[in-house]
Amino acid sequence: MNKKQIVLIGFTGSGKTTFFNLICKTQQLVQSGGNSVTRQTFLKASSYGSGFRVLDTPGFGSKQEKIIHAVGVLNALSEGPVHQIFLIVKWERLDMMQDFIKNMVTKFMRYRYLLTVTVTHWDTVDKSTVSQNKQQVIDLSKSYGINSVIFVSKYDPGEKICQQIDSILNKCEAEQVELTETEFYSNFDLLELQGELELSLECTKGEVIAKFRRIATVIKKFIEDFDGNNSSIHEIMHYLTLETKAVAENLISDFEIKNNAKFSQLYTQHKNPGLAYLIHFELKKELVMEIEEIIKLTQLKMKDDKAHFFNFIKACPHCGLIWLKVSGCEGETTCGAFPIKDEYFHDYKMPQKYEFKITENGINYKVNQVPQKQENKIQLKSSFLRFFMKKQDWDDEYKEPPKENLKGCGRKIVWDQIPDLSYQQLKILIDPGVLDYFAKEVPKEELKDKLIKAQLSIKQQVEQAKIDLKVIKLVN
Repeated sequence: MNKKQIVLIGFTGSGKTTFFNLICKTQQLVQSGGNSVTRQTFLKASSYGSGFRVLDTPGFGSKQEKIIHAVGVLNALSEGPVHQIFLIVKWERLDMMQDFIKNMVTKFMRYRYLLTVTVTHWDTVDKSTVSQNKQQVIDLSKSYGINSVIFVSKYDPGEKICQQIDSILNKCEAEQVELTETEFYSNFDLLELQGELELSLECTKGEVIAKFRRIATVIKKFIEDFDGNNSSIHEIMHYLTLETKAVAENLISDFEIKNNAKFSQLYTQHKNPGLAYLIHFELKKELVMEIEEIIKLTQLKMKDDKAHFFNFIKACPHCGLIWLKVSGCEGETTCGAFPIKDEYFHDYKMPQKYEFKITENGINYKVNQVPQKQENKIQLKSSFLRFFMKKQDWDDEYKEPPKENLKGCGRKIVWDQIPDLSYQQLKILIDPGVLDYFAKEVPKEELKDKLIKAQLSIKQQVEQAKIDLKVIKLVN
């Protein structure tokens, strides 16, 4: 396939299908009021410009057939490498636009560099504030890591819009966008609620989410107000994150125990037993989103501490291995070099452990007494200590490893010239398994069997929808 390819993503009523009709000269149905009736994914070459291929997907936000709409996006991405994903957003109140953009960006977080925000209905903007409103949208998009934005009004001809798209595509490389199973089930809304039983579970789930959000607000305020000059800030933030995970675990556990009978009834009596899995998974997903925000705040708070290890770790620009800076790193060296003595960590001590008590009313914490064995000074003699060294190995004096066990590519590097780690790299280093845990966490034994079967039911529906809803190729 030589033609460049774009995918249109948006909520119903955003003007996505109208946008598709305009640049491809088609007449796909659009209901009065702007609500798209697109149920399948359509593919057609643009009628102007370079003739790039355009995939129009079903809109998000539908109350019914949610699996069908979500699978339409998967089928579009399976059509081959994508040069750009256009997020179609209707111009309206900025807070509403922010919700839409955040929702869509979450689905394609790993591919943010392929996203372009496309603001439709731009002809409805107040003429006196056009420049101000445009800058607000650009700044909002940048806050989510998106640097490409276009604005479209009903008066713009297809030729002009395609010129803008071609200009963007000329700067892009094609990439195969493949969402993982966890990304799909975590970030796409597949839950349809109709009966009294599932609505009851949904209300209970909402109460749990609301409670955790109140607790999360307290935690975020604690992080914001915490003294950045506190010498123990990194240990305190780390244990705060761990306790946040524990609070979420307990809430989920209580939810499972109190609603076991309802889950069993839903699984055995409902025509779609997969609902039991989706309700349970939706709860974990909502809590994960709050936890991820807390993790990001703790990272940013810890990064302000000049003595924190964030400022002593970097990735080799050649092989990508992450190393911890010790002595001998200021000038030119090689990735994986080991000198005789390490001055930075000669007097390093194990960090303090903290015990937290978190409620909706506030946060209290205290120092736990560290066992005597862990108070021994650690004598480390490496120039580059691999960051992922096992914790139990820290209890004994470090010995220089045999040469055959040394890591690193051996290529020349200059530490001070290596850029700081990205937010994503820092997230991987400091995240204490929270997000991965909630993606794979197994519920209590009473629910385990039923939820596994419900999960299989959902997956079967998704796989069948992939077969039934093949992309429809429209003739030019």
